[in-house]
Amino acid sequence: MTEEPGGDPTADRLAAAVSRAARRRAGVAAGYVDRQGRILVHGAGHTRLPDGPAPDQRTLFEIGSVTKTFTATLLACAVVAGEVDLDTPVAELVPEVAPLERDGVPVTLKHLATHTSGLTRIFVPVVRGSVEMLRGRDPYAGVDEAALVAGVRGSRLKRTPGTGRSRYSNTGMGLLGLALARLAGTSYGELVRTRIAGPLGMADTATDEQLTADQRARLATGHHRRRSPAAPWPLVGLPGAGALRSTVHDQLLWLRAQADPPTGDLGDAIRLTQQEHHRDTGLGWMLHGGLQWHNGGTGGFRSYVAIVPETGDAVAVLANHARGLDLVGMRLLAGLSRASRPAR
Repeated sequence: MTEEPGGDPTADRLAAAVSRAARRRAGVAAGYVDRQGRILVHGAGHTRLPDGPAPDQRTLFEIGSVTKTFTATLLACAVVAGEVDLDTPVAELVPEVAPLERDGVPVTLKHLATHTSGLTRIFVPVVRGSVEMLRGRDPYAGVDEAALVAGVRGSRLKRTPGTGRSRYSNTGMGLLGLALARLAGTSYGELVRTRIAGPLGMADTATDEQLTADQRARLATGHHRRRSPAAPWPLVGLPGAGALRSTVHDQLLWLRAQADPPTGDLGDAIRLTQQEHHRDTGLGWMLHGGLQWHNGGTGGFRSYVAIVPETGDAVAVLANHARGLDLVGMRLLAGLSRASRPAR
């Protein structure tokens, strides 16, 4: 199903772009799905510095906030199954945060999935978090479910829920993941496995606590911008905001499911996330510029996934280095889309 470069102009273009990106990063693995559904993958650089092997389609990375697209899809799955509505107040599922409202408007599950809840970006003090990251540490270490709930209870909503433009909130997505796991009576990671990853054949998409010995052996080492190792971010207290590990192969399966949703409830849920529920925002997805996309970042990793809904062209770019990938991913998708168009 996956092809490596060699004699194919599109594959060669992918290889050249990934090799360029890897010059300024520890390692990069990228994949492309064209409008015929063909998958191409290439990796360059190192899974660990200074001389680890090059990453490939089976190398695991922390995908950070790309996790939010899975969290929002879990919400859509629950809506399709009739377990909740988008307008269900989150306090009905996590009563410890009640009353969570402003101007008489309660924070709903939809508000959390569209970043319109008014909750702060993150309740961890900014100064402490910045210092910890500069030292290569995890600023969320010690943040458990109780700390998340306490952080939400201690937060003042910045605006009336559902009003204004979307304001990105890791706190909100962490709370959404907690609410959905409680609703299902299981862990967040197990919920992803049973409702999304398993049905789509994404065997390498999991939280840190779920990784097998084989998967841990394939997990790249993260590096911050100074190229020294960065501590892993398991995000045990708010997994819905960014705890998943995954591979380029699995992320391409995820993007193919966006282009061609499977039959049944999961497909219906995926289509629900792709609708615009707020200005240029789906459920968990950013929708603008003709793209459906999301990016992610932890202490030592960066990620970017995007699809052109009109054509099905898609890219997934993962790096074990804290240097941004958005521009790399956007240029790669634009260039490969042009290169793979049938000749007129």
